[in-house]
Amino acid sequence: MRKLLSFLLLPREISDFERGYLARMNRVGLGFFLLHVPVLTALAFFNGTGPLRALLLTLAVVAGPLLSARFVANPRHRSLVLGVAAMFMGGVLVHVGQGPVQIEMHFYFFALIAMLSVFGNPLVIVVAAVTVALHHLALWFLLPASVFNYEAPIWVVLVHAAFVVLESVAACFIARSFFDNVIGLERIVRSRTAELDVRNQDMRLVLDNVGQGFLTLDPEARVSRERSAAVDAWFGPLPEGATLFDLLAAQSPVAASMARVAWGELREAVLPLEVNLAQLPASVEVAGRHVRIDYQPIGVADPPERLLVVLTDETAERARARAERDRGEALQLFERLLNDRSGFLDFFEEATNLVDSIAERASEPSTFKRMVHTLKGNAAIYGLASVSETCHAIEDTLGERAIVEGDVRPLVERWRAIAAEVERLLGGRRNVLEIGETEQQRLEDAVRAQKPTDHVLRLVQNLRLEPTRRRLENFAEQAQRIAARLEKQVSVVVHDHGVRLDGRAWAPFWGAFLHAVRNAVDHGIESPDDRLEVGKEPAGTVALHTSVRAGELVVEIVDDGRGIDWGRLTEKATALGLPTGQASLENLLFQDGVSTAREVTDLSGRGVGMGALREVTRELGGSIAVESRTGEGTVVRMRFPLARLAPTIRDNVTYSVPPAAA
Repeated sequence: MRKLLSFLLLPREISDFERGYLARMNRVGLGFFLLHVPVLTALAFFNGTGPLRALLLTLAVVAGPLLSARFVANPRHRSLVLGVAAMFMGGVLVHVGQGPVQIEMHFYFFALIAMLSVFGNPLVIVVAAVTVALHHLALWFLLPASVFNYEAPIWVVLVHAAFVVLESVAACFIARSFFDNVIGLERIVRSRTAELDVRNQDMRLVLDNVGQGFLTLDPEARVSRERSAAVDAWFGPLPEGATLFDLLAAQSPVAASMARVAWGELREAVLPLEVNLAQLPASVEVAGRHVRIDYQPIGVADPPERLLVVLTDETAERARARAERDRGEALQLFERLLNDRSGFLDFFEEATNLVDSIAERASEPSTFKRMVHTLKGNAAIYGLASVSETCHAIEDTLGERAIVEGDVRPLVERWRAIAAEVERLLGGRRNVLEIGETEQQRLEDAVRAQKPTDHVLRLVQNLRLEPTRRRLENFAEQAQRIAARLEKQVSVVVHDHGVRLDGRAWAPFWGAFLHAVRNAVDHGIESPDDRLEVGKEPAGTVALHTSVRAGELVVEIVDDGRGIDWGRLTEKATALGLPTGQASLENLLFQDGVSTAREVTDLSGRGVGMGALREVTRELGGSIAVESRTGEGTVVRMRFPLARLAPTIRDNVTYSVPPAAA
């Protein structure tokens, strides 16, 4: 019984939506019944069943809805009055409609009961059904012919009542369903909204307490209102309708501009989605924070309808990575000092001079490029990846705009830290001269053999010179590392022929010589598959030589790679309007900005290294030449007349050169 009552009785609360809806329906119902007055009067007139009586009866029925509209405030109660009036109006209809069509008038009751479902109140159906039942029962006793147009037996009345009950039950279900799912929709929405508010509060609690920044972007790149507190904490409060470009512009105009271009390509969906997302800015510096930016499409559409942006503060992580990198580089410095003290000190002195010159930014652009490129290569040899990477970043900037103080500051600061570490490692032993076992044995043998004083003096002076083998072995190690990065196989051969040189005077040359080593491995040696295709061994060979020949010091690098791409070099010469003869092409190899590489990498491709090598070679009084055959390899050879090298080799180069070569 309780369950039945809860079904028939609506909740007491009347929502604004239900109140407005019932007000409209009640007005429609009142108008509907007012139209019955002239219609039923006319029907009675033409049917000869008393039009005046029909007029009075219909007016009496309509009086109920009119009075309720004036004096009843509750719209549900007015609906109940309309339900009762509907059945009384049906009674008037069947009474004045006596005759051939009277039986059809009974359909009016069933139609009205069904129509009353629009009020969404089962009680309206119930009161209507009770009203029609009492009406028919009373008239069956008083005026049987008024109901069925003949004196119908009781079983006919019961059958009619059964159909009324059957339709009323169905109409009640329809009315309640209509209330629960349509009229009560506002209540449902309010309930769901309350649930969502709770969920949103929970989500807001999460978003306000996570360390990452979360936001979503619409197709116009507008930032959503709902975002994590970290976004506003890092970037400041965003105005309504702010875009991703506005968010980035305050921190990095370059990143904002890059984002605009990438976003346009993303919306056009010309390239694959992954490619377009990769073109969006991946990081930005915000008030001393390094923030990584990740993008995740929402949905399966391409382009996506919305984009989730995840901002992660990597400052601490990067600090840890830098600390680990610094520890690793400190270990590299220590190992280099142990293995080649003099060579390292020469590198350190030259690198310090280069950093000072780079910091001043007073050199010609071409000279500045060479200094940065040389420092990058030399730092890589000694395992100083931080310096090499910073130089590479400066080179990238050089291709876009003029260098400013802020561009070189990271390099200067990093080098100061390295210099402090070197000073700590050296202590007061910077000017210590180390003697190897071989040199010591030669001195002992010369003294025991009572060699002339000049001979012993030359041996002692030679101790201040650096064996070129150390340098060549360092280059060999670097060549192996480059080959590993490029997934190539390289065998490096070193022939120093006992040559020793003044390390300090020759440090700039060795710094530039690295460019030739890198070119040999990067541009010269082919991949194992390419070498096998042309009948070569999968591993290439690079030979590094120093020797004295016919009164000249010769330094050369030989590879058995693909040789110089003279055709591509000819294309570059033609594009520059330069001669394309062989001598002109060989000279073009040393021009700044000219490279046979098809793309710039952190290893090569900027067209700076060979120019730097020629310049320093000439400064030492030497000359440089290139010999290359397609498919066979390349030789880069530097020659230095011994007569002009006296200040740098101190007349001691002949000491360690075999007599036949001397």
